[in-house]
Amino acid sequence: MAEKLKAMVVDDTITYRMIMKKVAESIPGVEVVASAPNGKVALEKIPGVQPEVVLCDVEMPVMDGLATLKEIGQRFPEVTVVMVSGLSRSNANIIMECLNAGALDFVTKPLESNANAAMQALRLDLEPILSVIVSKRKPAGREAAAVVDEVSNPAEPPPARAPFGIPNRAGAVPGARPMPSPRPGLAARGQAPLPVRPGLPAAIRPGQRAGIPAVARRPMVTPAARPTAGPRVQRPDLLLIGSSTGGPAALTRVLSVLAGKKLPIPTLIVQHMPPVFTASLASQLSRSSGVEVVEAEAGMLVTPGGIIIAQGGMHMTLKMLGRQLSVDLNQGPKVNECRPAIDVLFMSIAASFSGQTLSVILTGMGRDGTNGVDALKRSSKTYCITQDRDSCVVYGMPRSVEEKGLSDEALPLEQIGKRIQEICGV
Repeated sequence: MAEKLKAMVVDDTITYRMIMKKVAESIPGVEVVASAPNGKVALEKIPGVQPEVVLCDVEMPVMDGLATLKEIGQRFPEVTVVMVSGLSRSNANIIMECLNAGALDFVTKPLESNANAAMQALRLDLEPILSVIVSKRKPAGREAAAVVDEVSNPAEPPPARAPFGIPNRAGAVPGARPMPSPRPGLAARGQAPLPVRPGLPAAIRPGQRAGIPAVARRPMVTPAARPTAGPRVQRPDLLLIGSSTGGPAALTRVLSVLAGKKLPIPTLIVQHMPPVFTASLASQLSRSSGVEVVEAEAGMLVTPGGIIIAQGGMHMTLKMLGRQLSVDLNQGPKVNECRPAIDVLFMSIAASFSGQTLSVILTGMGRDGTNGVDALKRSSKTYCITQDRDSCVVYGMPRSVEEKGLSDEALPLEQIGKRIQEICGV
């Protein structure tokens, strides 16, 4: 029988330590080996109990969550840290710092007053994270893969696809794996396309991660040997980005390439996050990119150069207002267990927009984005870039897209920003 994943719970309230322990141990393959009321005590206990994952509160006396995370990263880099946070703007800002400092992910403390309801809500968030870690542990010792492969079910065989644009060429972009070419776009449901070129109308991995220890990696092409350009692609009218676990750091890397220079087309981002946190993420991305990133609001117009990120807890869709695209938000049922969901945005664009899109699927667990990319390829035209396995924190969503034959290029994270600029003509 496989050894269980050893977890430690760190929280300053005894009630919440008990709740976290019960929830964690209700997840198959997990046992809680220790708890601590603050980071200082946790650091003292780690050498003795050797946890593989620490569930760490953000706000604690003596040593808070961010300081604890940084110390664990320096002294025990083999330990994975998952942050636990309340739903407040101040906590959201700290969580962004934690994700950049190496936390694998975070969960929020439930608002339910009933203990059983709170535990059920917490388990819904925590189980996918811990289950991924459990599923990739090696039976002997504590070695782990540098990235986590994660797809809940085997992918269906990729469909046959006809050529699109200029075919992908093996080796044209360093690190890129040749992908099956997508089928040509169909006419968009009888709508006249928006004017393209020039664009739409004017109105309208951060260092080594805690708990994912370094292991032998496949050789990478050295910078000197890298070609400078990939396959030529028609300039798109919209850039669409989807991300989940590991996404905030990945988005920071991708958008930092802009260095204050706006793209000539609108950018729409879906990052799986609860309410409150996406506003903090938008602020962080604005600082790192030098370009304003805004949280979506209903009725917001989609404009060239603008970057809009879906609001946490809300699905984002696009709709046409005359010849203008605008944002719509709704609290419809979760899709792929997510709200916001990448598929919801992508499918709304497939149904309402006839221009070309560039879709980018970054690190994350699950399959969100796969059906959306497929819908875009069927209804219009999209060129799809996926983050490659080696640079993903969780290789779930990109893998699902690739195995469906929907990815045109799989690139290391460090190359995606530049490739976007190249395709957009920057």
